[in-house]
Amino acid sequence: MRQPKVALAVASSVAILAAGGSAFAAGMDPTPERLYLEPPGIPPSATAPGGGPVTCQTIAHFPNIVLQSPFAPGALPNSFPCLPNNIAWANMMSELGMAIAPPAFHPARTTGLGGFALTFQASYTHINANAIDSTGTQYWHQGTQGSIDPNNHQYSVVNNNPDSILQVYTLNARKGLAYGFEINGALGYVSNTSLWVGGGDVHWSLLEGFRTGILAYLPDIAVGGGVRTLGGSPKFFLTTVGIDGQISKPFVLSDSAVLTPYVGGQWVEVFANSTVVNLTPSVDPLQACGYEGTNIPGNPKAPGNKPGGVYDGSPVCANTLSNGASNNSAFNNLTTFTKADTTRWRGIVGVDYRFEVLYLAGQFATDLTDPNAGTSNAAALGTTGSNGWNSKQWTISLEAGVFF
Repeated sequence: MRQPKVALAVASSVAILAAGGSAFAAGMDPTPERLYLEPPGIPPSATAPGGGPVTCQTIAHFPNIVLQSPFAPGALPNSFPCLPNNIAWANMMSELGMAIAPPAFHPARTTGLGGFALTFQASYTHINANAIDSTGTQYWHQGTQGSIDPNNHQYSVVNNNPDSILQVYTLNARKGLAYGFEINGALGYVSNTSLWVGGGDVHWSLLEGFRTGILAYLPDIAVGGGVRTLGGSPKFFLTTVGIDGQISKPFVLSDSAVLTPYVGGQWVEVFANSTVVNLTPSVDPLQACGYEGTNIPGNPKAPGNKPGGVYDGSPVCANTLSNGASNNSAFNNLTTFTKADTTRWRGIVGVDYRFEVLYLAGQFATDLTDPNAGTSNAAALGTTGSNGWNSKQWTISLEAGVFF
């Protein structure tokens, strides 16, 4: 067992296990701890207690099974930890990231110097709810909480019916500044989860102020950017950054009504980082070990105190296997997923309508390129929808509010 990995697991396990049982959960809350792969080397003929094949989950519950045939002599449970499914993780984080990405939901013209808009926005993003990745995993089924069993009031171990649309609702405040600049703040939540989203945007209208003469016939052009971050889960950090450009043209319908269609494009970067997760959440490593501290100076039960002993920071366990070895293998199931960075490109078309202080808008955005082409481990992904073809994501956004 690698000592740095054990030391990290021991240092973080108390906080992880405490947080796991106390957080409120909902049906589409991410459960990355379920995204794991079986380790190599488990004999296919090995049978679990009660029947069925032996898995890494079985070994976590019954570590002594590794000391028996058909496992090789000298085998230890430390050699068979659950492995993080980084492909499923990257797929799910990429799609979730697009649901919270800065929507670039505005025409090229700003609210104007001193202008202000307060709006409520609803965004509906398609996800590949039944997709199977290259590891054979339905990552939205395995990676989200699922429903509550009405008989025992416990959450299921798999989400058999994940939502195909992620709904994000936010409050937005836009403020016009000098020289054609505008800033926006957003705060909201993801429906059917305990997750919240927050962030801000800035955009610059390059031709702001030209309203007479030949320049009045030109469309408005703007560039901008924004950032959104997801909160509410102790298991991962997810942040998205978007850089966008729009072209729009307002049409005056009457003295008090203006209709503004626009088109644009956006580059989106999704950054996902995992905290330490327990890939065998039903097994408490501290309890399985009978944890008595770490093997460091000052711990009276540390093996390093013995003549010839070495202080290596590993966990000191009161519980042992049937061969006398320390029962510390459950700590190897505490791990992190590989950092997932994804680059996506999408096109945008929208329209807004302003009547006096009333503001209404709608927008459609969709991937322009292969969603997996810009993923840090793209060669391993290959997301496929239930109908057998690569499925791009799209987002429909609606907005209503007041404009001063």
